[in-house]
Amino acid sequence: MGNLLKVLTCTDLEQGPNFFLDFENAQPTESEKEIYNQVNVVLKDAEGILEDLQSYRGAGHEIREAIQHPADEKLQEK
Repeated sequence: MGNLLKVLTCTDLEQGPNFFLDFENAQPTESEKEIYNQVNVVLKDAEGILEDLQSYRGAGHEIREAIQHPADEKLQEK
């Protein structure tokens, strides 16, 4: 993480960064394990939420029908 901060705060543009960050194979240390597990649960939930949002087709038609027929319980539920 220190290397990343070093590059982001670098003001010498002539000297390019000389490091490699391997994000794909990074593993949490023992001190990071608890937070890693908490974040991992949230990220797994987020995948499902994103899929639901991407497949959402909208409810404009259903809303208009419910407004036009306020006494129809089935339309209100839908």
